[in-house]
Amino acid sequence: MDRGARSRDAILDTAGDLMARHGFAATSISMISTACGLPVSSIYWHFRSKDGIYVAVLERARTALLAALPPAEVPGADVAQRLDTFLAELEGAFQRHPRGVKLLLGLGMVQQDASTAAVAEVRHYRDALVDWARESVSSVFALGERPQVADEMARFTLRMVSGTAVARWFEPQTVLETGPLRVALLGLAAHHGVTVGGAPGEGAPPAAS
Repeated sequence: MDRGARSRDAILDTAGDLMARHGFAATSISMISTACGLPVSSIYWHFRSKDGIYVAVLERARTALLAALPPAEVPGADVAQRLDTFLAELEGAFQRHPRGVKLLLGLGMVQQDASTAAVAEVRHYRDALVDWARESVSSVFALGERPQVADEMARFTLRMVSGTAVARWFEPQTVLETGPLRVALLGLAAHHGVTVGGAPGEGAPPAAS
């Protein structure tokens, strides 16, 4: 790796850490320069602006996080086994990539001053996660013919993950509680009359979707 590439990676490592801890708006170019030991001029040469850094940090975090996600086709003999596998893999990805999750869910909340490119990258990142979650939930609950239900349950799952990521701003040791999430997903399945363990959950009648 040449010197320029090493400098670029050092800037991205530092910027990603600072933005995950302090947020986009509170992270300045001078903060990044001081923390990584490279001059402000070098940062501007590589990225041109803070938005440019933000987009590059998000692109790298998105690539790493999505590469770490398990295949959307979840193995298991029945819903219970597949759900347990899915939640264990989700928790593992969340624990391995806390910074990437915080960058997406924390920085992406309110960025009125961010560039069009930065906003587009946040949406691209989010959409990729929604697609993966939708396919995974569809596999877990056999919802191939009920895409609207799969989408609702996938977005609910990501909202739970989002809430945990927000909680980490205040309590860094917060973990993703998959037990309550499991109960909630089974409850949603029952609400929509999805067959779980050979019978519709808790006798709920099939809901229109």
